Amino acid sequence: MEGKCSRYEKCASYALIGCSGCGFQHFDNILMNNPRSEALRYLGDKFFVQCSERRHGQGGRVALDTSIKELFLSRIPELKQIPVQDLRVRLPINGENVRFEVKCDGALESGSTHVFYEVKGYGDNANDVLSAITAAQLLREIPKYRRSLYYYIGISGAIQKGGLRRNDFFDENRTKISPYAKWAESKGFLRFYGIVDIEELLEEVTQIVYHDN
Repeated sequence: MEGKCSRYEKCASYALIGCSGCGFQHFDNILMNNPRSEALRYLGDKFFVQCSERRHGQGGRVALDTSIKELFLSRIPELKQIPVQDLRVRLPINGENVRFEVKCDGALESGSTHVFYEVKGYGDNANDVLSAITAAQLLREIPKYRRSLYYYIGISGAIQKGGLRRNDFFDENRTKISPYAKWAESKGFLRFYGIVDIEELLEEVTQIVYHDN
């Protein structure tokens, strides 16, 4: 049986369990349709190794969170990972100090600049969008992170057969997500990106980091 991605012949998992449940076949679609993006190639290489070496059964989920963090750190060396203990905070609610953990898939900082991101494996549905909006709103209640950057990164490889793009969040025809995305961005606490636009996201963060430092 032929594999479902362009690299199946080099995949260690394919020989054992085949392609069922493997996310790389969807990311491969993004790579094939956007061959000039160095950032996507970087993520694709990392993701393929994960899927090849770490899938031990059909349907095993392999996330891009770590690969995206490594991409940020390699492209913007001024950034460093925020310690886990700094993501555990307390906020006053009705006279009680309630403990929270910042909800995100990645947290980076450079001086006074804090960058958070949430990675969604599909990303173009209301539940994912509203979940990220809540997390970003809560972040703004924390004094230390009140001026932080929070990014939503959708990974879906199905949109237009070429991958999710930033503009897809604001498409007037996508009424289940576009009103929420427009509202969140208008308030300034969350920015939406599709994985296809990862280069633009990196450039945006780079400019902010260099401007602030």
